[in-house]
Amino acid sequence: MSSTEAGQVYRGNLNKLVTKILDERGFDMGRYRTPYLERRIGARLRTLGLHSYRQYADYLDVHQDEYGKLLDMLTINVTDFFRDSTVFDLFRSDIVPAMVQEKTRTRQRMIRAWSAGCATGEETYSIAMSLLEGFGQGKGSFVLSVLGTDLDEKALAAAKRAEYPIDKLEHIPAPLRLKYLEVEGDKFRIRSNVKSQVKFRRLNLFCDKPISIVDVVFCRNVFIYFSREQQEKVLEMFWTALSRGGYLVLGRSERLAPSMAGRFELVNSRERVYRKPRLR
Repeated sequence: MSSTEAGQVYRGNLNKLVTKILDERGFDMGRYRTPYLERRIGARLRTLGLHSYRQYADYLDVHQDEYGKLLDMLTINVTDFFRDSTVFDLFRSDIVPAMVQEKTRTRQRMIRAWSAGCATGEETYSIAMSLLEGFGQGKGSFVLSVLGTDLDEKALAAAKRAEYPIDKLEHIPAPLRLKYLEVEGDKFRIRSNVKSQVKFRRLNLFCDKPISIVDVVFCRNVFIYFSREQQEKVLEMFWTALSRGGYLVLGRSERLAPSMAGRFELVNSRERVYRKPRLR
């Protein structure tokens, strides 16, 4: 077999692995460039003493926790402010104004957002800042509540402190820094005009009392940790939690479980944004 043919077989096995993970966990690795996938998965293979993608696929069948380790490897286990900035661009420019218009039409003042799997709070504060920006001149007309939930008590404690190293500042749009941050030496804090809108609590998506009546749910880079059955259970929770016309924002690499796809309207395929239909 020539080196070219060997490469094609090698690449074919990688494609099968990508398809397997998409089918079983709804995580679309296809958005990553092939050389990046080969490097990152190769690192897991070396760590586990495996020699092929086929062996790794078999390993995943037996060791379900490896899916989470794979996600950590691919995403380098990093959370940042305004991560995947185009999601937040869409949120500020389109989704928030649409929510404001609907709330105004129905004479409601409360807007509630939920960041599920919030880690140390960067996403949660990004959501709050985006909502405040999206309100525009009508900011004083609405009551805002943003909830971040996670299982990790240590991460939640860090989120509540609302204090971050200065190197995270670069991910926050410059116009928002003066409005919402206080810089001090090698760190910065979230100002009270944002922090007062945000709460954090520990929540297990599978056994704790669910959140209710929210206008938008962010749940990104979380589903790969769950089986398809678990994903469906969580999506059912989100469906129940969302108000009619509410939005669900998933990670770019994640997709709705097939059993739930028909229950949400697609808002933006690239950013994986969905909407719970209004009553007709």
